[in-house]
Amino acid sequence: MTTPGRPPLRALVVLLALVASCGAAPAGPGPAVPARAEPAWGVVDSTCAPERLAARPARVDVAVVEAHWDRLEPTADATDAGYAAGLRATVQRCLDAGVRVVLGSGLQYPPAWVRALPDAAVRDQAGRTPTNGAVDTVFSAAVADAADGYLRRLVAAVPADRLVGIRVGTSTAGEFGHPGPEASGGAFDSWWAFGPAPQHGQGLAPGQVPSPLPDWIPGQRTWQGRAVTPADARAWFDWYSGALVRAVADRARSLREAGYRGPVHVPAAGRGVLPAALDAAVAVVLDTAVRDGALRRGLDYVGDLPALAATVPGAVVDITGLDDATAVRARRLSPPQDRCTPGDAARLVGGDPSLDDWPNQRVTAAAAARAGLPTVGENPGPPGPTTGGTADSDSEADQLRYAVSYARGCGLSAFLLAFEDDLYTDRSGLTPADYEAAIRG
Repeated sequence: MTTPGRPPLRALVVLLALVASCGAAPAGPGPAVPARAEPAWGVVDSTCAPERLAARPARVDVAVVEAHWDRLEPTADATDAGYAAGLRATVQRCLDAGVRVVLGSGLQYPPAWVRALPDAAVRDQAGRTPTNGAVDTVFSAAVADAADGYLRRLVAAVPADRLVGIRVGTSTAGEFGHPGPEASGGAFDSWWAFGPAPQHGQGLAPGQVPSPLPDWIPGQRTWQGRAVTPADARAWFDWYSGALVRAVADRARSLREAGYRGPVHVPAAGRGVLPAALDAAVAVVLDTAVRDGALRRGLDYVGDLPALAATVPGAVVDITGLDDATAVRARRLSPPQDRCTPGDAARLVGGDPSLDDWPNQRVTAAAAARAGLPTVGENPGPPGPTTGGTADSDSEADQLRYAVSYARGCGLSAFLLAFEDDLYTDRSGLTPADYEAAIRG
């Protein structure tokens, strides 16, 4: 735990950043049994408002405060002093009240001047750019350089040595992955790696490498006059997915160079591509789709999380959908499949046919445990399209009840309620007393 007057945590004890009673987390890849200590409890999108801090539920002492790139750096190479002061004051209020702070980096909110940089827009195989203005945070050197400059200013703007985490993602949702349906009008048909940088190395970000099959589009059976083999398709997907890890590692390196030494939280949505599903996709040279668009978003948690553990000291996996619709469906099966079990990490790569019935949270928790990475998690929030809600989604009251139980059962080091507003407004019907009761069980 980071407290006033104490030095920042070492990366090798990242689990202690949120739960004082837990032991040190493993520092690198390898089998791990999820910690069974009591999670820490917190809220997402906190204002650190004095009246809310005074009324917060007992034992809730972690807050995620979200920064915004477009507000801190509205023009190139310049900090908005007023916004910086306000952000620092917000963080300081929580710290002064004894609340530990995880800072959302806000990289998903690029300012207009970044969108205007040459080749800043990510492109898919048809030459389309995102409908929501997403920029290429993975492959573009210009965007990477701008992001690194922003992170330096962000670290300087807040008491970074007292933070217990900074969130780093690559997508427009602030999560790990290439753009999803929010960038393509609701479709899952885009592979977002077809600009000049990823395909031919023109303006390629440091640490990245160009496509191993330049100009090949997944599903095509030939490339430069020869047949495309499953091994070719595997190499291409490994490059596409691995680029996400390299991008996060580069952003984490920028944070370290700016003086931040604490944990780096990587928000992970969905469950990624299961090993058997990836094998099947590779066999048809990626001419297929996978549940929830994970293939085209490059989400391979089984393969990528060990690489993340090896390249990002202090990495923490943030499971962003505890008790999402997949958990609701898994809970209704006979027998139910929604609960994490001690053998999940081994079953994840053993070809167990029941994996198809596992909810997102169970798969991601198992992949993180297998990689030796600690986990935190949050519920989806108000059911609806913006949170992945479906007709099967739980109400927020049920999300709170079940997600708290899942956080304990999956060995998470913290549960973060999405969102703080839902405790202090009438939007959800929840109250601080409801959160307190859920924690008590």
